[in-house]
Amino acid sequence: MLPVLCGAVIFMTTDLNAQNNSQDSCNAIEVIEYSQGMNSSGNTISADRSDVNAALNTPDKSNAAGGFYSLGINGSITLGLGGAVYNEPGADIAIYETSFSGDDCGHSDDENALVEVSQDGSTWLRYGTVCRDGLVDLDGLNLDYVTQIRITDMTTGSGDGYDLDGIEAVNECKEIPTVCYGAAAIDYIPGLDVTGAPFNVAERMDTNKALGEPEMDETNNFLSLGYGGEVTITFDGVVHNNAGADIKVVETTFGYDSFTSYPESADVYVSQNGIDFYYIGAVLTAEAADLDISNAPIALTYISEVKIVDTTPSDSESSDGFDLDGVVALTGCNEPIDPTPAGCYPVGYFNYVEGTTKNGGVIDAIRTETPENTLGVPEQTDEYVFTSLGYGGEITLTFGGAVYNQDGPDLVVIETTFQNTWGCDTYKEFADIYVSADDINYHYAGTVCKSDNAIDISDAGDFDFIYYVKVVNNNELSSTEDAYDLDGVIAVGTCESFNYATYAQAHYNALSVESPSAEEIGFRTYPNPTNGTSYIEFTPKVTGDVLIEVFDINGRNIGQVFNEEAYPGKMYTAEFNTNNLSAGLYIYKVTTGNSSITKKFILTK
Repeated sequence: MLPVLCGAVIFMTTDLNAQNNSQDSCNAIEVIEYSQGMNSSGNTISADRSDVNAALNTPDKSNAAGGFYSLGINGSITLGLGGAVYNEPGADIAIYETSFSGDDCGHSDDENALVEVSQDGSTWLRYGTVCRDGLVDLDGLNLDYVTQIRITDMTTGSGDGYDLDGIEAVNECKEIPTVCYGAAAIDYIPGLDVTGAPFNVAERMDTNKALGEPEMDETNNFLSLGYGGEVTITFDGVVHNNAGADIKVVETTFGYDSFTSYPESADVYVSQNGIDFYYIGAVLTAEAADLDISNAPIALTYISEVKIVDTTPSDSESSDGFDLDGVVALTGCNEPIDPTPAGCYPVGYFNYVEGTTKNGGVIDAIRTETPENTLGVPEQTDEYVFTSLGYGGEITLTFGGAVYNQDGPDLVVIETTFQNTWGCDTYKEFADIYVSADDINYHYAGTVCKSDNAIDISDAGDFDFIYYVKVVNNNELSSTEDAYDLDGVIAVGTCESFNYATYAQAHYNALSVESPSAEEIGFRTYPNPTNGTSYIEFTPKVTGDVLIEVFDINGRNIGQVFNEEAYPGKMYTAEFNTNNLSAGLYIYKVTTGNSSITKKFILTK
């Protein structure tokens, strides 16, 4: 058969009967709507040609009597396909027609039909006209897939109009994706107008106009970014990275149809955690750009946010840069995918950089030749089962899964100080901790020493989880010969056998040194450990000024809790709210006259 597509973009000469016979077919399975016309004589079409169900399922692919539905002159039928027929190279849909006079077009009894296709049943795109059998190639229609097809008779000769035998997808049908749209706009930063002044046109700065289904018309229903401006769009769920395009970004430009005639453009970035963004492509004037998450420089199984950043050329005549009509999640909005949780300890390391001694010398090999000492269970002994970072040294650890960000401490970093009981006070070895979800972007989470060794991932950003921990010697705070000695790291949230509160108390007890007893001179603090408000209580024996201050383990003054004259025999209670502090060890310093004492307390979360 030689199908003829009058007015279509391409003409094909494929033998349809030879196509797809060896594969499982994907056909029309539902009659959505139909309107049968009359025959050319103005009479009702006979009953044996009027069963709409004859157009469903596998076509006969023959010109035998029966097994087809006659549209009638100017009649039409809308059919639902058995899934999503995607736009792939070459023909995508085959339409079979029955003609007793043969298969060749170009005769007086030719039967023709207009073909339209739709992705959602509401927006229809005209493909073109088929004569007898025909092939439909979705290329050029700006659709990733279709789910419905409408066939309208355009026969001009005699007879019962176009006789539809059936529809068949050249390639298999796939599951129909459930699209969703941007649900919220955050971090909108308007850029400049064409004069270089801050963009400030209220009717074009409503972020709600960039949400929901894009209008894809020239109404004033879009968000202008301005030159260099940006906005981030979030969804009601996450967008999975499937085969092909995953995101569609739609731009509106009044009366212009190309970047050449009216340049407006934007770069598009995606993020899984709202912190780290990756470039996946660009969108230009009057374009509905289909973008693939797989274009990101790392493997992302899903994303939760899309950032659009204006890149309109400075010499453009555009008054306000890129106009965002909306963002479509082509693969739908889905429940987040929980990554495989990590265990208790690191299982691998990389990027180990051996530093130097304080004076620039080489560190003893027994301290550096086995960086694998940082893996597995920390020994917490003073044996040579650690790795010295040295000045300028660092190491990155992986946990074989995701370290979850929970309330309170998420990581405990174990350091070795060879019987020096207060690492932060008397044996200064410090390391900076960075965390990452992608091994590209690292975020500072805090500084640790032996006695202050808990890290809250939230201090690095609003992460749900991270995969990598980088430990970098702090060259300014460290002062020992070989700097920070890393024994290991514990992932608190995913280590079921580890109880941080129990550990913190034991750690405090092990590191405590003899100091004047606060109780002997009337001072006590409770509860200890605490996870909320801490109290310090005292009853002076003499009248005098009392100053109570709070310090962290690094000697930073956190604040005052009491500073006034106190009288003997009266009980005083000072309160200290710890809600804004990270878990760790803190110190009360109580000064009376010319003397002072300290009282330590532990904050857990």
